Amino acid sequence: MILYIDETENQDYFIVAGLLAESQLVVDNSFRHLKNRINKLNYKAKDKNEIFLEFKGHVLDRKFQKVKFEMLDEINKLDEVIYYSCYIKKEKSLKQSIKEKEYIRMLEKIVSNIADDIDIIFDNFNKKDFEMKIVERIGSKDNVRSIKPMNSQLEAGLKYVDNICSVIRLHLSDHDEYSFYSFIKDKVINVD
Repeated sequence: MILYIDETENQDYFIVAGLLAESQLVVDNSFRHLKNRINKLNYKAKDKNEIFLEFKGHVLDRKFQKVKFEMLDEINKLDEVIYYSCYIKKEKSLKQSIKEKEYIRMLEKIVSNIADDIDIIFDNFNKKDFEMKIVERIGSKDNVRSIKPMNSQLEAGLKYVDNICSVIRLHLSDHDEYSFYSFIKDKVINVD
C-alpha cells in the first residue's frame, strides 16, 4: 500500500490528509486516465496549460470546477481510503515551529490508524532539516516500509491528495459551494 500526504491551511485550520491506495502504478494509471478525460473537455490551450501545470486544488476549486469533478470521480474509482487530521488554529497564522510539530503529530495519527504496511510519499517542503525530521520520526513506525519527500509536480498521487486537502478545507470551513466533499465523504476518515 502507498500513502500520499499533503497539508493545507487557512485562517482557521491546519490540515494534514493522506490518500491510501493500492499502489503507485494504480494511481499513475488513474491519473493518466484523468488527463485523457480532461483533454476531451473544451478548454483553451492556455487554460489546459494552467490546469496541467500542477493540478493545484485552489486553482481547480476557483476556476475549473468541471476538472475538479472529473478528478473526484476518478479518485472515487480507486479502491482507497482518505485519512485526515486537523489542528484548529488559535491565531490566524502559525509559527513555523508549531506548524512542523503539528504536522508530525497529525501524520503520526494518520499512520497509526493504518493496519497495512505502507510506503509514504509526502509533498516536499524544500526545508531539508524538517523533511529529515519527518523521515526519521515517521520512518521508525512499525508499519512504515519507506518514506520520502517528492515534488508534487512529478507525482500523480500528490496531485490527488492536494485536491483532497482543498476539499476537506472547504468542507470544514463551510465554503464548499460546489459540494465537492459529497463526492468523497464515504471514503473519508477523520483520525482526531
